[in-house]
Amino acid sequence: MSLFIALATLMSLATIAWIVLPLLRPGPTDGVSSQRLNAAIYRDQLEALDRDLANGTISPADHEATRDELQLRLLDDTTEDPPAAAAPATSVFWSTRRMAGLIALLLPTVAAGMYYGLGDPAALNPAAARNANEQQVIQMVESLAAKLKANPDNPKGWAMLARSYKVMGRLDEAEQAYAKAGVALDSNPDLLVDYAELLALRAQNRMEGRPVELIRKALAVDPEHPSALMMSGVAAYQQSDFDGAVREWEKLLTVLEPGSEDAKMTQENLDEARVRSQEARKSGAKP
Repeated sequence: MSLFIALATLMSLATIAWIVLPLLRPGPTDGVSSQRLNAAIYRDQLEALDRDLANGTISPADHEATRDELQLRLLDDTTEDPPAAAAPATSVFWSTRRMAGLIALLLPTVAAGMYYGLGDPAALNPAAARNANEQQVIQMVESLAAKLKANPDNPKGWAMLARSYKVMGRLDEAEQAYAKAGVALDSNPDLLVDYAELLALRAQNRMEGRPVELIRKALAVDPEHPSALMMSGVAAYQQSDFDGAVREWEKLLTVLEPGSEDAKMTQENLDEARVRSQEARKSGAKP
């Protein structure tokens, strides 16, 4: 069970309890309690009347007359027919218990129905949602490829298709698309670096030939392009030009955020290149 389902279940149970529990509590009973209340009132009045007689406040004749009147009232109130409200309560179909049961049954059912009608049940399955997104991306890429075949004079479209193919791991198709990008590459250092990275990847990560040319073009457009400086240093390092690698990575450190992961990795590469340069000098080889 996913976390979403567990939380939704707990919230539903809490809501049901909040609504239903008050309906299950027994209500106050009237009937006999009102008769007892009347009797207690008359009893207090009779006791007060007896105290008035003892204190001489009223005469015995008035006491007797008033006492008789109170007794008659008490007899009249306590001999009335009991309230008829209690009887219909047992015969009403929609009792509070039945209402509570109906709410407990309908509330989660209606909530689930509304979610499946208005929500996105497929999102509860991450694998299915991921597969659906991947299929959607593939369809978009294929649609772009079809449009470019019909209208090939679109350098930016070919560049976009090339980057999409590269991300999808379709390297052959990515290289073919970059070759058709033409002028879209010349003034875009990001695309030049991306194309160079693709060619180096297909050459077992070797930075020589065409990839180096593309990196130089990128640095000509933007001398402080971080990825171009990094790959330029890699190209120099692979050719044992450790001093050249040091120069490129020192430039790179000036444009990276101090303390960032990229800066730390570059510093490690720079330190290693400096060590290799010193070793080359000590051995008498050209660094």
